[in-house]
Amino acid sequence: MECAVALNGLEVWAYVVELTEGLRMRLALDDWHKLNLDIGCRVPVRLAERADVWLFVTHATELPPLVWVVMEKRIRPR
Repeated sequence: MECAVALNGLEVWAYVVELTEGLRMRLALDDWHKLNLDIGCRVPVRLAERADVWLFVTHATELPPLVWVVMEKRIRPR
Protein backbone atom coordinates (compact mmCIF):
# COMPACT_ATOMS: atom_id res chain seq x y z
CA MET A 1 0.00 0.00 0.00
CA GLU A 2 1.20 3.51 -0.68
CA CYS A 3 0.75 5.83 2.27
CA ALA A 4 2.23 8.57 4.39
CA VAL A 5 4.72 7.23 6.92
CA ALA A 6 6.11 9.16 9.87
CA LEU A 7 9.73 8.15 10.46
CA ASN A 8 11.65 9.70 13.30
CA GLY A 9 9.24 12.66 13.33
CA LEU A 10 9.31 13.37 9.57
CA GLU A 11 6.51 12.39 7.21
CA VAL A 12 7.31 10.81 3.82
CA TRP A 13 5.34 8.96 1.16
CA ALA A 14 6.30 5.33 0.74
CA TYR A 15 5.10 2.05 -0.68
CA VAL A 16 4.81 -0.19 2.39
CA VAL A 17 4.67 -3.98 2.69
CA GLU A 18 3.93 -5.23 6.19
CA LEU A 19 6.04 -8.16 7.38
CA THR A 20 5.55 -10.46 10.37
CA GLU A 21 8.17 -8.66 12.45
CA GLY A 22 8.19 -5.22 10.83
CA LEU A 23 7.90 -3.70 7.37
CA ARG A 24 9.60 -3.20 4.05
CA MET A 25 9.16 0.09 2.26
CA ARG A 26 10.18 1.80 -0.95
CA LEU A 27 10.72 5.52 -0.80
CA ALA A 28 12.45 8.25 -2.74
CA LEU A 29 16.20 8.32 -2.29
CA ASP A 30 16.01 12.07 -1.55
CA ASP A 31 13.62 11.39 1.34
CA TRP A 32 15.90 8.65 2.66
CA HIS A 33 18.85 11.05 2.70
CA LYS A 34 16.76 13.71 4.50
CA LEU A 35 15.91 11.20 7.22
CA ASN A 36 19.63 10.67 7.85
CA LEU A 37 19.12 7.11 9.10
CA ASP A 38 21.57 4.22 8.99
CA ILE A 39 21.55 0.48 9.53
CA GLY A 40 21.01 -0.30 13.21
CA CYS A 41 19.13 2.91 14.04
CA ARG A 42 16.00 2.45 16.16
CA VAL A 43 13.28 4.91 15.20
CA PRO A 44 9.59 5.51 15.85
CA VAL A 45 7.44 4.58 12.83
CA ARG A 46 3.80 5.55 12.38
CA LEU A 47 1.58 4.34 9.59
CA ALA A 48 -1.75 6.06 8.89
CA GLU A 49 -4.34 5.60 11.62
CA ARG A 50 -1.97 3.63 13.89
CA ALA A 51 0.14 4.21 16.97
CA ASP A 52 3.92 4.62 16.84
CA VAL A 53 6.00 1.44 16.74
CA TRP A 54 9.75 1.42 17.42
CA LEU A 55 11.66 -0.45 14.70
CA PHE A 56 15.30 -1.02 13.78
CA VAL A 57 16.60 -0.27 10.29
CA THR A 58 18.02 -3.66 9.27
CA HIS A 59 18.61 -3.24 5.51
CA ALA A 60 18.70 -0.41 2.99
CA THR A 61 19.25 -1.01 -0.72
CA GLU A 62 19.70 2.12 -2.80
CA LEU A 63 18.53 1.84 -6.41
CA PRO A 64 18.43 5.49 -7.54
CA PRO A 65 16.02 7.21 -7.57
CA LEU A 66 14.53 4.81 -4.98
CA VAL A 67 15.61 2.98 -1.86
CA TRP A 68 14.19 -0.21 -0.35
CA VAL A 69 14.34 -0.24 3.45
CA VAL A 70 13.58 -3.13 5.81
CA MET A 71 12.69 -2.31 9.41
CA GLU A 72 12.14 -4.93 12.12
CA LYS A 73 11.22 -5.06 15.79
CA ARG A 74 14.57 -6.58 16.68
CA ILE A 75 17.95 -7.14 15.10
CA ARG A 76 18.86 -10.75 14.51
CA PRO A 77 22.45 -11.99 14.61
CA ARG A 78 23.82 -13.07 11.25
